Amino acid sequence: MNLQQLKIIGIDLYQDWFDAHYTILEYRSPFHHPAWMETVARSLNFKTVYVGIFEKNELISVIPGFLYQRGLMRLFGSPLRGTMTSYLGATSLKPISTIQEQMDLLTACNTFLSKKLGVAYSRFTLRNEPPKRPNLTANWDDKSSGSYRLDLTSGVEELWKNLKSDCRRNIRRAREAGIEITPLEDAGLFYNMIKATFSRHGSTSFHKEKFFQELLNELIPRDLLWAWGAKYEGQTIAGALFLHDDQEIHFISGASLPQFGSLPTSYLLHWKAIETGTELGLRIFNSERSRIPSIDKFKESFRPVLEKRYTLINAPGYLRLAQKVYIKVYSRLRNLNSRFQREKKDPQLST
Repeated sequence: MNLQQLKIIGIDLYQDWFDAHYTILEYRSPFHHPAWMETVARSLNFKTVYVGIFEKNELISVIPGFLYQRGLMRLFGSPLRGTMTSYLGATSLKPISTIQEQMDLLTACNTFLSKKLGVAYSRFTLRNEPPKRPNLTANWDDKSSGSYRLDLTSGVEELWKNLKSDCRRNIRRAREAGIEITPLEDAGLFYNMIKATFSRHGSTSFHKEKFFQELLNELIPRDLLWAWGAKYEGQTIAGALFLHDDQEIHFISGASLPQFGSLPTSYLLHWKAIETGTELGLRIFNSERSRIPSIDKFKESFRPVLEKRYTLINAPGYLRLAQKVYIKVYSRLRNLNSRFQREKKDPQLST
């Protein structure tokens, strides 16, 4: 691909182009929405970059992404880790029919960003793993990750029948206990539940309260986010956030207070999203595989199909190695900090 076809475009042009072609864009998802991109970037102190692909001066495709400076190194991700964004890649007026076409486009984008912005590390995650992986050239690496997808088109009644029996039982049990689903408007309350949930697993949250406050403030009024709490005996004891557009739903975050862990709030919150989306005519409910057996067992109880996302990474070998070391060290430091906070509250834990 000719690099002259690629240009960095501003948010206003992307917004206008996205709004004008919303219903016909290929590969479009809630994550491609300008409001999601800008809200997440602002909340994390990242920058957004929109790479436009032109044909005869017509904008035909855009690769949105996040730009982040780590020390002397610039990273570009479509998306980057920590953005709660499952995948991005190009959204386009024309199909990109083969993985080789996709690879050519991403290679051109990577070269362009390297020359234009000095990007040393690029990461692209696509919705679907190709039937056959491409032959990768130097400095490219790839990997896949699990993605649970539930087809909503069969209707609420059929979806209910298809749930595993323990899932239906837990939804009924939650209702019989008097748990109600209500709007969640207090980001501080949700953040405290997030901290408590991570603490239970010996870790800490990547995100701060500001992140969740921005999501609620910016995305709920645009009808891009469902934020619901599970209320029990007058107290909100759990919450969940679901990003959506007119086609699909993505579960992006959930948490609960540890003292109410025996109540099946998550089942009721997820069923609420599935039921609501189905009634509105949405096609699919998405949730990422966590590789934590208890969490994945819960997600599998709704009987989704396990498919795969596909990530391509471009960076010199030493940078990929440095990133792996950084992630391990960062994870270890988060775990140590969580343990320190628990011991601070209860000194007996350190003995």
